[in-house]
Amino acid sequence: MPFPISSPQALTRRLESLMEAELRRARPDAAPAAIARAVRSPRGVISALIRVTALAVYEVHLHLRWWGDQYFPDTAEAEFLARHASIWGVVRRPATRAIGYAWVQGAVGTIIPAGALLIGLGATFTVTEAVTIEESDEEGWARLSVEAVDTGIAGNTAADTPLTLSAPIVGLVEPVAYVDESGLTGGAVVETDASLLARLLEIIREPAHGGAFFDYPVWIKNKFAATQVAALGNWVGPGSVGVVVAMGTALLPRVPTEAEITAMATYLDEVRPVTAEVIVLPVILVEQPLTILLDPFEVSVKTAVQAAVSTIFAAEAKIGTRLPKSRLSEAISAATGEYRHELTIPAGDILPGARELPIPGAITWVAPE
Repeated sequence: MPFPISSPQALTRRLESLMEAELRRARPDAAPAAIARAVRSPRGVISALIRVTALAVYEVHLHLRWWGDQYFPDTAEAEFLARHASIWGVVRRPATRAIGYAWVQGAVGTIIPAGALLIGLGATFTVTEAVTIEESDEEGWARLSVEAVDTGIAGNTAADTPLTLSAPIVGLVEPVAYVDESGLTGGAVVETDASLLARLLEIIREPAHGGAFFDYPVWIKNKFAATQVAALGNWVGPGSVGVVVAMGTALLPRVPTEAEITAMATYLDEVRPVTAEVIVLPVILVEQPLTILLDPFEVSVKTAVQAAVSTIFAAEAKIGTRLPKSRLSEAISAATGEYRHELTIPAGDILPGARELPIPGAITWVAPE
């Protein structure tokens, strides 16, 4: 049952009543009105003591309620939430660095050393492995593995962005590297309390089993800014595990880059059971077109329905998991301004493949007759 905290004024009234009762018991010969004046007079000593005591008791009640909140992860503050999570093996993902590849062109034999710095727009990157331009490299182009020096989203860089070498290297056509077609990705801020709590509740409801499928999403999300992870048993044979990963956000998931896949595979090789063969796989994003007869057929209602569709996909679309058509229809019905609708495509539940994640595609609008 709930235990509401009384206000200081309510505590004061209660203490006054208790004080009066005790004084009447101690001094039965005293007039009740005199006792009441002595207890309740705003300028009296007894009244001052009661008010101070009421405030002290109120603060104790607040402190006890605060401690009560810390006992449960869904009401705990950040420090205690992190402690709850650590007990279950879930750690707050620290801020991550953007990683990826960039291309340089130069003469055969030119060495780009590990640690060389590349300057971009608002971020600095370092070459993580030394590279030598070989004769086999087409037109003298070599691929560099690069990582942002600082953590956070500033390191995320679009494809074809030029990065200038902080110190020119003899043999290069120009002191510039160009980000490859996948871009530099994976930079993220420290995991939020909401995200940490969601992951903790997942593991509490489905505890880890020392290398079972439930562990792989925890391991990946402890280290990388992944939005969804699914583990597939016997992917390439008995004892093998396929780990399908989607990056980005729930609203805007994306396929992980080659550099991210490599980094995740390296990390899982450190934490996986020794008997497991683990293969990290990029998610396959599958656009799901929709055809909706909508009444009223107005722009504002279409906008509301489109937002509702995006929200339901973000909340309930999972890798390789059925998304019921009824859930989509229910979300559309809840959109502001919607009076009635018919969802004709998809014709039934959305059934993605094992590696597929449904995302909302184009919506075809049909006017009511």
